[in-house]
Amino acid sequence: MSTVDGPPKAFAGRLIVRRAAMNHRASRTEELPEHDGVGPAAQGERVASDDRWLRETPIAHRGLTGDNRPANSLAAFEAAAGEGYACELDVQLTRAGELVVVHDHELTELTGQSTRTAELTPADRQRLRLNGTDQRIPTLAEVLERVAGRVPLLIELKRPSLSLNFDLVDEVFRQTAGYPGRYAVESFDPLLVAALRVAVLRMPSDRRVPVGRICGLLRTAGPVTRMVGRSMVSNLVSRPDFLAYEVGGFPSGLTAWWRRRGVPVIAWPVVSPDQELFARQFADNIVFSGYRPSRGKDLAS
Repeated sequence: MSTVDGPPKAFAGRLIVRRAAMNHRASRTEELPEHDGVGPAAQGERVASDDRWLRETPIAHRGLTGDNRPANSLAAFEAAAGEGYACELDVQLTRAGELVVVHDHELTELTGQSTRTAELTPADRQRLRLNGTDQRIPTLAEVLERVAGRVPLLIELKRPSLSLNFDLVDEVFRQTAGYPGRYAVESFDPLLVAALRVAVLRMPSDRRVPVGRICGLLRTAGPVTRMVGRSMVSNLVSRPDFLAYEVGGFPSGLTAWWRRRGVPVIAWPVVSPDQELFARQFADNIVFSGYRPSRGKDLAS
């Protein structure tokens, strides 16, 4: 893998993150303390301290899936929480203003109805069922209520394209503001990561949560997604609290560099015990699917 920290690329990364941060600040209506020039935001320091679970508690990919427990369903999250696994979930913001927990931007494969997630109405969400089960697409609020702090949550923010609109970030933090449990936020999108970073820095210190960047080789993805996913330039500026790295990209000199500097690395998606043994040579933790790791309930507290 080629180096990413040459001056031109680093400068471009700073411009991207700064533009995202300025746009997000301008969109806020309340008066909040500034961080320009001095302090953590200016220095690029990491700000979240409660990340032990990110290193120690295996994370169920979209919940603990199985028969009648499709991915990103309340049943899958309930099963994971019952066995002490943290839960990874995807959130998207619809035009109706709902934060829905669903991975795909188009719902044909999941529900049998050709609907874009962004166009999903509350009535459609109540009516549609996931993969022929009795489960429907939940909202983030419903997941928070169901899990109720029993296990940590890893919330991935998704949107169909890069933009400087950060309503998704604001809505996630609005809904999690009073949540009693531990959680972290992450995204593939470097602009969303920058906006998450700005938002977290403006929280009271005792409410700050870890912000992560999802990266990987993404060999089967489209060219734009692959380019964004492989790039770690913006990480030099936004200083994520953790990295979620595609397991097929290990070993990676870049993730090893971040790990040496105390940044947890999480391998995803790990799909077997043998792959877990491989991943744990290079990563602190795993996002798993299709089996049950030997560790879970004892590390959820």
